[in-house]
Amino acid sequence: MTNVISITRKELKAYFYSPLFYVTAFFFLVISGAWFTFVISQSTATPDLYGTFKIMVYLLFFMCPALTMHLFSEERRSGTIELLMTYPIKDWEVVLGKYLASLLLFLVMVLCTIEFPILLVAFGTPDYGPMLSIYIGFMLLGASFLAVGVLGSSLANSQMLAFILSAIIIIGLMVFGIAGSFLGPGRLGSVIEYLPATTHFENFARGLFDSRDLVFFLTFIIFCLFTAVRVVEIKRWK
Repeated sequence: MTNVISITRKELKAYFYSPLFYVTAFFFLVISGAWFTFVISQSTATPDLYGTFKIMVYLLFFMCPALTMHLFSEERRSGTIELLMTYPIKDWEVVLGKYLASLLLFLVMVLCTIEFPILLVAFGTPDYGPMLSIYIGFMLLGASFLAVGVLGSSLANSQMLAFILSAIIIIGLMVFGIAGSFLGPGRLGSVIEYLPATTHFENFARGLFDSRDLVFFLTFIIFCLFTAVRVVEIKRWK
C-alpha cells in the first residue's frame, strides 16, 4: 500500500496547486448552500435534507467528471504517464491511488456542508436517522461517479474528452433506468431500473438502509476501477 499512498499524496498536491479543485468546490458549495436556503425558506413541514440533496445529486453529474478528468488524460498529454509506468508500481496501485485522491477531496467538500444538519438541529427537531442515511448515500453515490470518472479518464487522451465521456456514462445510466420504468413489471424492466446508482441513492435519501444498495455501490465502484486497470494495462503496451 506504500505505492498507493505515495500516488495519492502526489495527486492531492496536484489538486491543491490547480484551480480546478477550488473552482469545482466553490460552485458546489455555493449552489448547494443557496438551494438549501431556498428549500428551508419554502418548507412548511418539518425541515429535512431530502430536497437539498435531490438537487445536489445533479451537481455530481458534472462535478465528479471535473474532478477526475485530468487523472490519466493530462498525464498522457504531458508525457508523464510513460515516466510513471517505468517505476516499480503496479497498474492497480496507480488507479487506486488516483481514485483515493479524488475521493478524499470529494469527502472534504461534502463535509463542508455539515452546517446544513447543524442548522436543522439548531432551529428544528429533524429526524437524525434520515440525515445520517442521506449523507452516507450521497457519499456512496459520489464515490461511484468518481469511479466512472477514473474510468473515463483512463480511456481518453484529453481532459475535455474524459469529462464528456464520464458525464455521458453517468447521465446515460440514469436515463437508461428511467426508460426501464416504462417497461412495467417484469424481469427486464426490474434489471434495467436496478442499474442506475441514483436509484439506490433514493433509498438512502428516504432513510432506508438496505444492504443490497450498499452491495450495489461497492460492486459498481470495483467494476469501474477494475475496468480502468485493464484499460491502463492495455495502453501500457501499445
